[in-house]
Amino acid sequence: MQPSAIRQRLANGEQLLGFCQCYPAAGIIECIACDWDFVWIDCQHGQFSYDRALEAVRTADSLGIGSLVRVPSREPGVLGQYADLACSGLMVPVVNNSRQAEEIVDATRFPPVGNRSYGGRRPIDLMGRDYYRNDPPLLVCQIETREAAEHAPEIAAVDGVDALLIGTDDLKMQLGLSVNSPTLETEPIVEAMERVASAARAAGKFAGCVAPSPDLLEPCVAMGYQLLIGGSDVSFLRSAASAQLKRLRQVLARSPRLDEDVRSECPGVH
Repeated sequence: MQPSAIRQRLANGEQLLGFCQCYPAAGIIECIACDWDFVWIDCQHGQFSYDRALEAVRTADSLGIGSLVRVPSREPGVLGQYADLACSGLMVPVVNNSRQAEEIVDATRFPPVGNRSYGGRRPIDLMGRDYYRNDPPLLVCQIETREAAEHAPEIAAVDGVDALLIGTDDLKMQLGLSVNSPTLETEPIVEAMERVASAARAAGKFAGCVAPSPDLLEPCVAMGYQLLIGGSDVSFLRSAASAQLKRLRQVLARSPRLDEDVRSECPGVH
């Protein structure tokens, strides 16, 4: 999906639902992503190499859904390389202040806005040599620390930044809290979420967060969050496998064990 399409949908006030992918298998996208708005391809904490990320972006493109790639670091060479994936958006982790945001814009935007290096193979193959004139990837800065939450208004105000996405797990750890602390019952986290969403709206930008349950999703939408992460391939696999195993073990618990005569007739059973 072209960055302009996601920008337009967000500008129209839509809430977009995506899921995080950690395991580097394009088949996961083909299997479950068709009805989602975007997939967050996690190259920071997931298991993606660059070539697997490219494969995932191509798969998302083939299905007509957005691809939001979280890069492994803020290093300019890394940012430029991942921008050349021609993905719908780039998510950059641990952006703490406006200076860092400006450096990220410089590495991911072409002149005159930034100094991104020209010559990306995939963008040229898809869009021609004038691809630098096209809409750049949606740039999402991740707010994960106390410093970042405090400087959210300044980060959002940087020209070239499109969205802020709050990372509540890291923020909980920064505040000395358990990552398992219930988000809506933890006042400092709720205050940070409200501050980030407000900062994004005030700057005419968009806000994103992880909201994998209806109880969390509704208040997030009320705060103004539009880029909404509804879960991950990991959680989907784990929860479905656990539920299936529980159902099957309940059947076995009600079933009699094989008696000794039957076991003696089964080859390989001792």
